[in-house]
Amino acid sequence: MWTKQEKHKEVYSQASVVPPRGLVIILCLLHLCVEGIQDVNTVCLANMTQYFYDNVQPKTKAETDAQYALSVYLPPAHCTDKHANIENKFDKFDAAEVRRLLNNGAKCEFCTKPENVIASRPVKIDEKKTEHSEHVLLYPVGNSLMDKLLKKARDQSCVVFYSYNSPCVKTCLQSEDNILEGLRNWGNKRKDQMNAFVFQEIWQKDKSKDLQTEFQNIDKIVPLYRCMRNSKAMECRKCVKNNVVDLFCLPKKK
Repeated sequence: MWTKQEKHKEVYSQASVVPPRGLVIILCLLHLCVEGIQDVNTVCLANMTQYFYDNVQPKTKAETDAQYALSVYLPPAHCTDKHANIENKFDKFDAAEVRRLLNNGAKCEFCTKPENVIASRPVKIDEKKTEHSEHVLLYPVGNSLMDKLLKKARDQSCVVFYSYNSPCVKTCLQSEDNILEGLRNWGNKRKDQMNAFVFQEIWQKDKSKDLQTEFQNIDKIVPLYRCMRNSKAMECRKCVKNNVVDLFCLPKKK
């Protein structure tokens, strides 16, 4: 038999380890927020990519649709709410100015209002070497256009990095000038935030290559998505799930 004092101690002990109901609810909500914070709605990405294609996509005499890369930071709702309109944060007037600069071979260094967009075409260094557009935005690490954009974005935002073509294997992913360190810099600065690396087309010289390992390596750093036009509309999918690459993101088998 317990004495009254012993019973009191037991009740006090149980109460001390059981958090208040309100605290449990708050902790659960915080847990859900953290768990889901990297989930970007693919419908949102499809709307953005279609907007980029319609309003920014540079065109040249040699290429109907020329390669370029663009990064933008947006309020979180623009990556989670399919009804959010990117034009409210990147209007058609600014998009037309970005396209004009890209068509002339120039970079866009926060040439929009608000200053939330950077973009570049490939930049010719000399007769033999060209700096690829993704590399232009991501380097030099620590003082790149991407670093400046991330500083402006802070924590409460969604950052989307878009490349018309997938990063080429030979230069962007396997050479000494690869973009992986730049991607890690982005990923490390925005851990547990909403990020998306999006491409539209498979780089033409990589269509016969096995891209599964390359895409898995990118996705380990930042979430990788593909948005592709079909007869009806733009469709987007996350490229890697459970370490398996979706065929949607790979070249079509001949």
